Amino acid sequence: MTSRRKAVTNVTLEDQLSYKDKLPKGQSYFENNALFLMGETSDHLISVVSCIFRAGGGLTGPWQVDDVYKLQTTFVVEPKGQTDKMHDNEFIGNRTWATDHWRGGGVRQTKDEVVWYLQNREIVCRPPYWEMKGEHLGVECDLVFGGLGDASYHKGKYADLAKNGLAGYEQPMWVEGSIKAQGKTYTLTKGFGVQEKFTQPAWDLAQVLTGTPYYWCWWASDNIRIFIYYFPSMGRTYSHVVVDEKEVVFHDEKGSSNIILDELEYWIDPKTRMQVPVKWHFNLASKNGVIDLHVAASSRTYYGYLTKSGPTIHYGLHAHSKGQLFLSDGRVIPLNNMMTYMENGWCAIPLPSGAA
Repeated sequence: MTSRRKAVTNVTLEDQLSYKDKLPKGQSYFENNALFLMGETSDHLISVVSCIFRAGGGLTGPWQVDDVYKLQTTFVVEPKGQTDKMHDNEFIGNRTWATDHWRGGGVRQTKDEVVWYLQNREIVCRPPYWEMKGEHLGVECDLVFGGLGDASYHKGKYADLAKNGLAGYEQPMWVEGSIKAQGKTYTLTKGFGVQEKFTQPAWDLAQVLTGTPYYWCWWASDNIRIFIYYFPSMGRTYSHVVVDEKEVVFHDEKGSSNIILDELEYWIDPKTRMQVPVKWHFNLASKNGVIDLHVAASSRTYYGYLTKSGPTIHYGLHAHSKGQLFLSDGRVIPLNNMMTYMENGWCAIPLPSGAA
């Protein structure tokens, strides 16, 4: 599938490669190349995430593997008009434990493209265009992604990886194409997406997330995009805001943002018996403006990691937001049709292995 739609990005073909060998020798590592979309068809709302991870560093490291690729897919579809409350929806997903046996996987490069692949899934990178192709868990994708402006390198540039110890970005995108799942084909009439790509030292996530969840959230409409990375246990609060194709800076010179994310209502998930936040008040303030939103989830997916200190669970909540954006130039913009994805995760069982 190809597209002639305009696409813009500041990322390069070289940014699409695996860079774990640039980290210090012997260091445990974690890489991610992921494509995410939230979109709609004539009748449905859809969220899809497909990640190809590379993790390693030895059996005593956080991931407890030498060097493996692993694959995550989550897929949720809900009929339009069912956004009034949280539903016990069906979804497709998998755990992504590095210790599970994954066959093959790799990264191949030509002069025109870089392809990450594992089993039947491919992430094809030709900036400013990307493709998600093939099947995993019965979710078959034929999708084209195009850059909607510059990526936000909130983890640093790859050229500085050796110096900084990590690198990576979030690239906002438009999305076109179709998904086949459970005997149905869903063709997008509108879609927003992101490529998340990073290389970093491995964290023992279960240890980091014990007692304190993180949030990774996207809001998107035709003229506004908002991304936040809210990781209190790591001391990271980052935002990237674009209004009418121009970035409005909501973070300080150190990259930190004044984020308030209050959990207002919880839901007991019948599948996991976990108490999950499903309504929030979100506020982001800076000298350039204020974003104020009320957020409510209507469906969910989840997946899990396993690191040395235990398993973590990560909820991806398809949500909807209403509120306002107040800019310092006097503009007040209503935010009543924002597609919203709220992901948060925590340590489900904070117990390390007792094996010798």
